[in-house]
This record gives sequence, structure tokens and C-alpha cells, in this order.
Amino acid sequence: MKLTSARSLAEMKNVLLDPNAAGPDPVYQVLDVSRENSWVNETVISHGKYGTEFPKTFGHYHGTPVPEIYTEVQGEGILLLQKKYFENGVWVPERVSDVFLIRAKHGDKIVITSEYGHNWSNIGDKDLVLYDDWHSGHQPSDYEMVQKLHGMAYYLTEVNGETKPVANSNYKDLPAPVWLTSAEFTAKQP
Repeated sequence: MKLTSARSLAEMKNVLLDPNAAGPDPVYQVLDVSRENSWVNETVISHGKYGTEFPKTFGHYHGTPVPEIYTEVQGEGILLLQKKYFENGVWVPERVSDVFLIRAKHGDKIVITSEYGHNWSNIGDKDLVLYDDWHSGHQPSDYEMVQKLHGMAYYLTEVNGETKPVANSNYKDLPAPVWLTSAEFTAKQP
């Protein structure tokens, strides 16, 4: 396994609900596991909190139409998917047409198509480990709109022991998030 990238707390501050919150550092790491199995990447997201917010990946959109498949290997995770909103054929990043929150369980495989921005949050008490098959690499433009809007459409927090999505005020006319299982999300896809 070879470390291909890591996100420090300093690099994540701009996309946190509370940019001044302290917590685990690094927030997550991505390792190349392509020589060891059929998957390409292993993402390990730290456990803990940043104030009330769960550790998460930065979030991004894909610049290519290639789907990405994730599987949960260890821990408890929630995948946030936000569907691009188009007006007169033009993408409007400050709006999303749908937000899905998928509480994944061990072994779940989730296919993400290019119309969805996405990130993972670790809601458990141990590191969250995920495999994915993303071969195409990431460009700075994949992260640009998430950076500009200070995160995804919702921040996932813990309030009184419950996972609660908190709307990101940089987005306009946000739809309420819909909680789904991975099977329910798969069934909704064309």
C-alpha cells in the first residue's frame, strides 16, 4: 500500500461547519491498493469530531462521465450525494436538485455517477475504511465548487446522540435531505 494523498485539518478548515474546531489530524488518507486487490484506492477517515461535526472527506464532483464504485470495508459511514442542478442547460453550483444521505453498512457497494457531488462522513467510534475503483485521478476543478461554497450542501453533526444534517447557508433553495439505504439509492437510479 502506498499513500497517495492525505487531508490535514488545516486543509479541511474551509469546508467545516466550524472552521476553528479542533479534532483528529489528518482527517483522512487515501492509499493505493491496486496491486493488492481489484480495488484502486483505500480511503481511511479518522474517527472523532470537529465540534459537533463528524470527520469527512473534502467532497467533490467528477469532471468526467465515468462512474465510481465505493464499498464500505470497516466502520460506520454516511455517503452524502448532491445532484447537480441545471437551469437552461447550465450547471448552477449554488443549487442542488436532490440530496441523499446513505447510511452504508459493511459490504455495501454504491455506484456514483458524474451528476452527483459526494463526500463520506465517519459517524462511528473507529476509523471508516472504504474501497473505490476511481482510476481517472482528480483535478483541482473537481473540488473547486465545494471549496467556493465552504463544503457540501449539508454538514453532518451529532446532536443528543443523533446524526443531524445542518444546511450549508452558501447554497440556495436546498431540498431536504432524503435518507436511503444503498439498495434504495440503487433502485432509484436509471
